[in-house]
Amino acid sequence: MSDPAPTKVRGQDRAMIARLWRGYVSKHIGTLLLAVFFMFILAATQAAYVYLISQVGEFLKALGAPGSAEDKTLSVAVKVAPLVIGLTVTAAIAMFVQAILTNKVALSTIRDLQIDMFSSAQRADYALFTREGSGGLVSRFINDVTILTGALLRTITNLGRDVFTVIGVLAVMLYTDWLLTILILGILIVIILPLVTLSRTLRGNSTDAQSQVGTITEQLSESFGGARLVKTYGLEDDQDTRLEKSFTERFRLYLKLVTNQARVDPMMEVIGGIAIVSVIIAGTWRVASGAIDGYGVASILAGLVVLTPKLRALGTLNNVIQEGLAALSRIFELIDQKPTIIDAPNAAALNVSKGNVEFTDVGFAYENGDGPALSDISLSAKGGQTIAFVGPSGGGKSTLLNLLPRLFDAASGEIAVDGQNIRGVTLSSLRENMALVSQDVTLFDDTVAANIGFGRKGASEDEIAAAAKQAAAHDFITALPQGYHTKVGPGGARLSGGQRQRIAIARAILRDAPILLLDEATSALDAQSEAQIQEALERLSKGRTSFVIAHRLSTVRGADQIIVLDNGRIAERGTHDSLIAAGGLYAQLAALQLS
Repeated sequence: MSDPAPTKVRGQDRAMIARLWRGYVSKHIGTLLLAVFFMFILAATQAAYVYLISQVGEFLKALGAPGSAEDKTLSVAVKVAPLVIGLTVTAAIAMFVQAILTNKVALSTIRDLQIDMFSSAQRADYALFTREGSGGLVSRFINDVTILTGALLRTITNLGRDVFTVIGVLAVMLYTDWLLTILILGILIVIILPLVTLSRTLRGNSTDAQSQVGTITEQLSESFGGARLVKTYGLEDDQDTRLEKSFTERFRLYLKLVTNQARVDPMMEVIGGIAIVSVIIAGTWRVASGAIDGYGVASILAGLVVLTPKLRALGTLNNVIQEGLAALSRIFELIDQKPTIIDAPNAAALNVSKGNVEFTDVGFAYENGDGPALSDISLSAKGGQTIAFVGPSGGGKSTLLNLLPRLFDAASGEIAVDGQNIRGVTLSSLRENMALVSQDVTLFDDTVAANIGFGRKGASEDEIAAAAKQAAAHDFITALPQGYHTKVGPGGARLSGGQRQRIAIARAILRDAPILLLDEATSALDAQSEAQIQEALERLSKGRTSFVIAHRLSTVRGADQIIVLDNGRIAERGTHDSLIAAGGLYAQLAALQLS
């Protein structure tokens, strides 16, 4: 009984190849057909070389008449040289044009795939980024795409130019001497069986190796991004050990892959040598029997010389295809990410009139997490109130904040804004009514004005400057080399932590949203700047509903309601004074900070 697994894999491969063709390659069919045309011309010139060698004897016989060796040589040169030079020039032009066209098809296909990959990743659930990490995603855009690009170029070239060349040269060889040609074919076919068997192991090797690259990318990103911590804590040796283990694993996986790949060329070399010896022996017998002349045997050998690299390329093509299919599988896996947090059927735009927010029996658990992250969360915030979330780390504060803009969906319960269930309104309208300032400030490698302007599309320079002034950022911005047009560097690397945070606050101020989400919004500020920002946030919060996460309890003393979270549950709630008087967890945290 045959094993159904290989059949299933082959079926999946065919489906992926068909999808790649229909969705991407076929868009460039005109360019591809033109490339195939020039491949055909190039293959024809290769076959013509072999044919010319077989006809050298005829040229010499055609001279017939007596004459000197010099005259005969000149006569042959006059007849042969223009043909060879013409074929060479034609081959060179065809080779150049087909190379440009095939690269254009492959690179255009890759570009379209990358556009779809990025679009899919951007619209995927936030859980994708927490689950896979930036390194794994970046690896798909760089490593997998590089492998697929090479596979596409090799496949188009080998299945076009090389196949045409093999067919053309074999036709000339059959015309020259069918018996010697069949002998060569019989020998070369032998190589196919071990190559097919070998290819079955390459797919798994390639998939493992590509996955390991994602792991290394993630670890490198963490190590370089945390260089300050690594150096301050003297963790260089620990990082060396960690990355050495990953590099060693990558070495092991790639060595296993290239070892299997390396078996192909030696097999082709041995088979080629056997074929040459066979042609020499059999050719000698054919010449001795008068079936062909020496130039015919030379033509067959020339054909074999032309065929050998083409057949070798076709022999290794399966290895490249297997690597490419493994990469394509990971690419399509990303493209096929379907967000689960989407608009409900007939979802309406959120209409915020008062800004009341209510959590009712809300529960949540992370994928593959140990137990629930939130349980039985019920709270109400009236429009214009400030609600503070405090408590020990890991208590669920950030998780609770993430549920409001539906970065995650609650597993149970309901969250409503002005009586509208947030799962029943459009995501765009929900998020348009919220502004976020996080302790992990995100700045893009663009100008200061652009980074503030992301808060509201189409904002004028005056509006951007006004927001910066409210965030106590205007003075340091104008002191920068190009003021508001200064580029902040990757991740805002050219700015201090406090400066980055104030730009993020200015962005939130510019958004002018009725609901504010502040996750340690003043954590990176000095005392003077913090006081200025607190004043700005108090002005901004008037008439708006604010949810604040703070470890520094002094920043939330004036909150209308303080929610104390512990192990995903509400442990206490009340004002600062009432919670201090109660003597519970909040009072303990306050005492620790005061002490």
